[in-house]
Parts: sequence; structure tokens; C-alpha cells
Amino acid sequence: MIINAEDLTAAAAFWSEFMQVEAGEPDGEAGIVWLRPSAPGGVNIGIQRVLGHPAPVTHVHLDIAVDDLDAATARIEALGGLLRKANRLDNGFEWRVVQDPAGHEFCIFVE
Repeated sequence: MIINAEDLTAAAAFWSEFMQVEAGEPDGEAGIVWLRPSAPGGVNIGIQRVLGHPAPVTHVHLDIAVDDLDAATARIEALGGLLRKANRLDNGFEWRVVQDPAGHEFCIFVE
């Protein structure tokens, strides 16, 4: 999976800290930093430098399971992200739409 960003360093710092995974060294030629999965078989996430901020596309987005919605939201905000919307179904299931500092929206929920 690839996340586009104008500021490669800032985006890699946000995502590696939030996901609690190690960021590799930037590949200057390709303009990409790979986040290393914390478990064997984990998802590889690449942060790729792009020129100009691409138009937002919402055909696909991340849904990330967290242990605590309030704590995860606080971490996202402390790292420069935003809470966009909190949602709750009648059965009590709650998820939140958040965004990283570059404006990429993703959702967090408790499994």
C-alpha cells in the first residue's frame, strides 16, 4: 500500500509513530520510505513523495483497529492529525473518521 505525500519526512514520521512501526531509510531515487511491519506477514506501507498535493480520492481508505478510540484520537491529534467525525450505530459500534497532517482520511475502530 502506498500513501502519497508532499512532505515525505513528515508523513513517514506521522505514520510510523501512529502505527508504532519502524520507518526505513528514504530511497532518494524512488522518493519512498517503507514502514516495516511489526509482525511477520504484516502489511507494508510505503510513503511516496509526490509533487503537488493530489486531489482527495475516497474510493479506498484505511480502517485501523485500535485498543482505545479516545487514546488513539488523542495520539493522532498530538501528531498533527484531526478528528473529522465520530460515528455510532444503534448497536453501539463506534468508529471515527480522522485524517493525517497531509489530509488523508482514515477510520479507527475497536475490534
